[in-house]
Amino acid sequence: MSIYILSKCKKVSKNYNLYCLNFIRRISDSVVFTAVDRSPSIPIRETNILTQGKLRVQLLKSPSHLGHATSRINRPYNEDKYSAKVLKIKDKEILNFNIFDGHGGDQCSEFLTKNLAENVENGDSLVKTKKAREDLIKKYVKNVGGYWRRWSKHREKTFESWQNNYLKLTNFKEECEQDDLNFRIPLTFLKTDYDFFQDETKSGSTCTSVFLQTIYCNSQKKFQPFYENYYFNRNTISKLTIAHLGDTRAILVDKNGLANGITEDHHPSNPMESTRLRRYAANFFMTDSFGEERFIALANTRSFGDIDYKEVGVTAEPDIIQLVVGDSTEISKQLTPEEIKKHTIGGLGGDELFLILCTDGVTNILTDQEIADIIMTQQKRLGSKANPQFCAQEVIKFVEFVGGDDNATILIIRLNGWGNWPNIDRTGELRQSRLDDFNPRRGGSG
Repeated sequence: MSIYILSKCKKVSKNYNLYCLNFIRRISDSVVFTAVDRSPSIPIRETNILTQGKLRVQLLKSPSHLGHATSRINRPYNEDKYSAKVLKIKDKEILNFNIFDGHGGDQCSEFLTKNLAENVENGDSLVKTKKAREDLIKKYVKNVGGYWRRWSKHREKTFESWQNNYLKLTNFKEECEQDDLNFRIPLTFLKTDYDFFQDETKSGSTCTSVFLQTIYCNSQKKFQPFYENYYFNRNTISKLTIAHLGDTRAILVDKNGLANGITEDHHPSNPMESTRLRRYAANFFMTDSFGEERFIALANTRSFGDIDYKEVGVTAEPDIIQLVVGDSTEISKQLTPEEIKKHTIGGLGGDELFLILCTDGVTNILTDQEIADIIMTQQKRLGSKANPQFCAQEVIKFVEFVGGDDNATILIIRLNGWGNWPNIDRTGELRQSRLDDFNPRRGGSG
């Protein structure tokens, strides 16, 4: 909620500085809607605003627009976590969805759930002040060393590349130039990572974070079917920013029902990661008994936490991807053909159906298209009953049934084109064969 609290001076941990009295915003987990009169006697296009004011709805309790489900599967406990927040950055409202896949314990994923969004929102000093950035990197160099000593020598070039790597749109030049997410997110991710070291725990976590901001709506103050211009509304254009570490995944389903993987796993077999790490740690690559390449004992080369491996290059620097999503009619009016081709998924110009965030407990069992098809077939079969929440639960049930062996978590974020997809099940036969081959006695798929 957008309220302010007074924080008293206290020592957070033995390695933290004392915090002074300060006003800080408690990060909101709710969206706000204008209360309207839905009396049957009033035509929907003439809906009146009620005098009661605003309605607050928690994102995680909005099953028609956000689905979320998780299961420990056959693990003793669940290290996966997720969150949904509403950030205020430069007086702009940005909806933020996060998924975390913890390992070695849930301390890191739990820490991120509580602190990452707040750090991103409150990252102004790192963005605006060179000294704050320098102090952060000096801590890495002094207390972590290794990879970070070499990294620090090129820090100014890295900072410059982050600052200049923003989405450039002709008709939204001012909005794009004011956007600092590409700079803010990597800096605050590194700060959050360093803050977690103070807990002196050995756990770690991968992460995929989504930031959605509406940058255009042609129906200001009009009911459609509500007054607020959120990204899932009609006649809107939104900027989608994805920050990614590890092997959690973001999948954007286009208007044709095709699943498009947006993120790339940070595994030792990833050529870019292999090149980055072999400069400093060529002797730490190995292959496990299943034939999978690992970096020392880790499957991921980027993550939060994992303090024992930070010295050799396991980093919390995220990949940043930015796209435009929203109403295809408005996008065709406001973006150039070149911008549509470059900045919309598949160059299709909008009307995306939904966005999926999931952990590898899901993607190790199902392909991206299978996940999308489970969602779409449920909605076609059951209509409005199969909202994003219902569909999220159905995906996890499928993973449980066919014998998944890792914690499985999914978030389904409804976009502008929800429900308007072709009646095609591209992977139905494959999913049916998985169900037919399942052997309960073996505890997995056959």
